[in-house]
Amino acid sequence: MNIDNKNKEEAEEDKNYTDAYFESGHILLKIWQTIILILGWIVFFTPIVITGSTYLAYLTNGKHGHYFWYYSEGFDMINLTIILLIFALAMIAVFCISISYVQYQRAKGLVTKWPMYDISDNKKKRQRAEDFMTKRFGPAKKRQNVRYYEVQPEQNLDKSIFKDVINGKDVD
Repeated sequence: MNIDNKNKEEAEEDKNYTDAYFESGHILLKIWQTIILILGWIVFFTPIVITGSTYLAYLTNGKHGHYFWYYSEGFDMINLTIILLIFALAMIAVFCISISYVQYQRAKGLVTKWPMYDISDNKKKRQRAEDFMTKRFGPAKKRQNVRYYEVQPEQNLDKSIFKDVINGKDVD
């Protein structure tokens, strides 16, 4: 293994996630995912356009929009959906305003600050888990590149052992 590959592997381990779409190369993957994305948006927007156009025609007595259907139950359902969406938006607004107020209080130093997400603690937990797995099942390369791996009875994991390892409790 040369130094460039080793540095690349270490850099990959430092990342929390990777996505081949944004890496260089992978042209067929990019084309395939872009086609699926476009089809997904078409499938998402088509019913919205049809329903919106029909509801606009219903509201303007056919002057604007286009009637794709004429069911009165459908218009009642759209009215109910609009009421539910307004209620949901009101709840979201209350949540956003209250969280903004809390953040404002934190920024001013009027409220004690609590840690949100500690990436170094996450790395320590991942390292503890990796060390445990290496000790129990062998090096990562061997574990990940073997086709058939037989676990000995003494290697079986208890129900909460992995949680204890990650939290730093002594498991031996």
